[in-house]
Amino acid sequence: MNDVRELSSLAAEVQREYAAQMNPTYVMDARMKAIQEFENAPIPQFGKSKLDKRNLDAYSIACKQPSSQDWQVIAKPYMDDNENAAMIVIADGHVVHSAGLDNLQEQGVLALNLRQAAVTYPELVQEHLGSVVPFDENKLLALHAALWRDGLFFYLPAHAEVGTPIQILVVTTKGAQGTFSRNLIVAERGAKATILEVDLADPMIGDEVHVGVSEVIVKDDAHIKMGIVHDFPKGSTNLLVHRAQVHHSAQMDWIIGDMAEGFTIAEYASILVGEGSRSTSHAVALGSGRSHLNLTSKMQHVARFSESETFARGVMKDRADAVFCGFTHILRGASGANGEQNERLLMLSPKSRADAIPMLLIDENDVKCGHAASVGQINEEQLFYLMSRGITEQDAKKMIVWGFVDPVLAKLPVDLVREAVVRALERKMS
Repeated sequence: MNDVRELSSLAAEVQREYAAQMNPTYVMDARMKAIQEFENAPIPQFGKSKLDKRNLDAYSIACKQPSSQDWQVIAKPYMDDNENAAMIVIADGHVVHSAGLDNLQEQGVLALNLRQAAVTYPELVQEHLGSVVPFDENKLLALHAALWRDGLFFYLPAHAEVGTPIQILVVTTKGAQGTFSRNLIVAERGAKATILEVDLADPMIGDEVHVGVSEVIVKDDAHIKMGIVHDFPKGSTNLLVHRAQVHHSAQMDWIIGDMAEGFTIAEYASILVGEGSRSTSHAVALGSGRSHLNLTSKMQHVARFSESETFARGVMKDRADAVFCGFTHILRGASGANGEQNERLLMLSPKSRADAIPMLLIDENDVKCGHAASVGQINEEQLFYLMSRGITEQDAKKMIVWGFVDPVLAKLPVDLVREAVVRALERKMS
């Protein structure tokens, strides 16, 4: 493996590109192992979401840092002008802007880009990187583990509380580069924080492979809230895996807004390994054009008296199609566990399609578990009532849609981002 000529083409390119950058030995070793898995693994299958016809070669190994004008025009609507706001912007794999992160060091909180953290804090990074989302799970995650460029490393010591949300903006300015972002978040006992990630791209990028991974470790009595907004254009092939390991009496909350117009497979998951652990997932998605969305909210109950709640709202228009899957797995030994699901999908066009698939896998007797799912079009009685009050049909439909998705939008943790999401939804529903 030391001779580049003995490596595969991909491995040789990765070694050349990353050897000159900040990559300690353990990171490079992990990249090489991931490449071997990538080359041997088949293309993964995700039920009705077929990747066989997608352009999975729309990525490159090396990416140049974009100009400030290129990334700012995309990111500006989501950026907080408050100079005290903690934020990191990663454009085309490069950290192009950061603010407010140094202020957190007074509490012992570490907030910096993951590439730098791998060098500066190797013990912490090596212990947790890949512990929740392993590289050998499927071919695209192996590719991501080999090529990840940067992301946020966020470490909260015991009982640290960060009052303002930490924002991560991942921006792609050119197509066929590949967006491989990775976040690693570790909260020690009793720590609390809110993180918001926004994934954005130029609407004209064309074909693009976007694989995003977040690993969250929530130790005893800690509480992490993570919001994720995804707005990639048509032509993109997106695989998102955001997964948490939740310990004794800890809590993990997911808030998701997905407005991507391409082909998206996303998993938001919590593994409840500690007694009394809890997780919630609130998701809203808008499908437009010919977009495809496969969204899975996965709750795995390992420990006793663990609780989970899944709440999803989807709106499909034009020729968009979606699969919403709520998956609750209660393992043997997780007595006293409680898992609830609620998925509701709304279709605005006769050519749109949506499937709600609630799944319960229960291997223990003393548990509570339930689900509710519905798929339908706008209620004609509601529409008639609003129009009878002088409201146009188009405005009446918008009012019904906003009432449908508002319970999730209200939970987005940053006002500026919530407003930007509302504007984007308005634009796509017009």
